[in-house]
Amino acid sequence: MFGLRNVLRMDALASGALGLLLAALCAVVEEPLGIPMTLSLVVGIGLVGWAAFVGWASAGLRPGPVREVISVNVLYVLGSVAYAIFGGLTGLGVTFVLVQAVAVLGLTVLQVAGLPAARPVAAG
Repeated sequence: MFGLRNVLRMDALASGALGLLLAALCAVVEEPLGIPMTLSLVVGIGLVGWAAFVGWASAGLRPGPVREVISVNVLYVLGSVAYAIFGGLTGLGVTFVLVQAVAVLGLTVLQVAGLPAARPVAAG
């Protein structure tokens, strides 16, 4: 349905957009979500950097970087679920964190399905 390159680009776009929103609105979302302002800012900036890496991985489609994207996405989903459970978030915060975790999981499943399309690097 979606090619691996397009799924990676969607991941980069979504990561970058969420990162910019979290960084720009860190003070605004603290109370309704229960996410500390500093954490929102740090995660937001990290997601912008992550988006750049995922965008780079989408350009080359080499198996190593694509596997790194998949691995980090799995860790991100697991961390998000743990944070939703143990992070002291508001109900809205739990919903926000779990919805974005499900979105990342969906992208990750599509990336795993598209992994065979990654191009091995030629030896030599």
